Amino acid sequence: MDRRDFIKASAGLLASVSATGAVAQDVVAGAIISGEKFSDGKPGDVSNAVSDHLKVDGYVKEPAHRIPVVASADIVVVGGGPGGVAAAVSAAREGASVILIEKSSFLGGLWTGGLVLPVLATYGRNKAGEWSKATGGICAELCDVLLAKGWAFNAESPRVDPEATKYLLDKTILDAGVRVLYNASAIGVTMSGSRIDSVLLNCNTGRLAIKCKMAVDASGDGCLFNWTGDPYESRRYHISTSYLMGGCKGKKIGSRTPNEDMRFSTIGTRSPEDGLDVFRVSSLLQKHRLDLWNRIEKLREDPVTKDVYLMEVAPTVGIRVTRVLNSLHNVTLEESMEWTAFDDVIGMSGICDPFEYKGRRITKKDRPIWQIPYRSLLPQQTSNLLVCGRCFGYDQGITWDAREISTCMVTGQAAGTAAALSTAYRCAPKELEVKKLQQKLREAKVRLDF
Repeated sequence: MDRRDFIKASAGLLASVSATGAVAQDVVAGAIISGEKFSDGKPGDVSNAVSDHLKVDGYVKEPAHRIPVVASADIVVVGGGPGGVAAAVSAAREGASVILIEKSSFLGGLWTGGLVLPVLATYGRNKAGEWSKATGGICAELCDVLLAKGWAFNAESPRVDPEATKYLLDKTILDAGVRVLYNASAIGVTMSGSRIDSVLLNCNTGRLAIKCKMAVDASGDGCLFNWTGDPYESRRYHISTSYLMGGCKGKKIGSRTPNEDMRFSTIGTRSPEDGLDVFRVSSLLQKHRLDLWNRIEKLREDPVTKDVYLMEVAPTVGIRVTRVLNSLHNVTLEESMEWTAFDDVIGMSGICDPFEYKGRRITKKDRPIWQIPYRSLLPQQTSNLLVCGRCFGYDQGITWDAREISTCMVTGQAAGTAAALSTAYRCAPKELEVKKLQQKLREAKVRLDF
């Protein structure tokens, strides 16, 4: 796994207005492109949107047109993955009106549609050296239901049934009063100064606009802060495709699921890939599907596995990370390893996989649980935007833990709660009294302390 040091920097380039129709005026955009090698700590190249990911052969000018406003809400959440669901539910539970925009026809993102079934990074070592649960709140709430219903197994790192999880997520947001728009892709924002006025989306109806007081970027790709012009880093990581196999009962093949007859596995690259290069991602996905079919056909030639069949190739490609916010404070690997305590802590994370730190291998028994500060959810410029999920502000060295499902829900719950409180108190998220946010999170059984 490629783990490189995060380079904090911002660039002084004017934001480009893309062909998506995004509107962001008088703000600064920029990114640092991470290469395949470890960083030497020197500033990287400045990104200027699409041209750093694709070869651009000229431009076309989109005709001006009016976009109808079809709804308004206190909070618009973009992205219905684990982070977006947690943000939407927590905001709605605080009394805010919430609209959740999801480009697919289901919730859960990579958790369900990507068949990334294990919920990892829920545990780590506490200060007493004990193996300790790091996550609580909505993450624990959902996992507890899945485990109790037999829709998941392994309490430490629950491995779920994807369809049962889709059902539970739908029921949870419905019970909370969240209004969800499926098959709707966010395509831009309109702004007044540093504030987002509305989120633009595209669906079969056409282009539409939704007015909002606050917005939460849970897109996984930092779409909102890219459109607003807030600084960020574009990272590369390996890309994979997961799949389900049937006819596996009693056979030592793949990884277990709650269904005895079903197993899951993954195929993909080990080299860093640009998840924002649509041509490369599309080519990889096509290759993975063809390779998977051939892999299963080969298995069926063996008498022991002749009954195995391909149940499903994940409809959502396994892109680990793309854009990561250059927030008010990006959590560093060193901070996560040295028990750094933040006055504005909003949650905790644990460990996913072993990694290298200062020349030694860090295993589960060595890895501390670590705090996530509220500042890491806040962009530098946009005044009514919060960021959660795999694109909040963190060091490349903790990418694996920071982008996990459990951490996405932790940051999502904090972002949604903060957005609701900011709306109620009529203040910008940066001006919100953190103690009030922490009180609400503690009431929701979110762990904040070592």
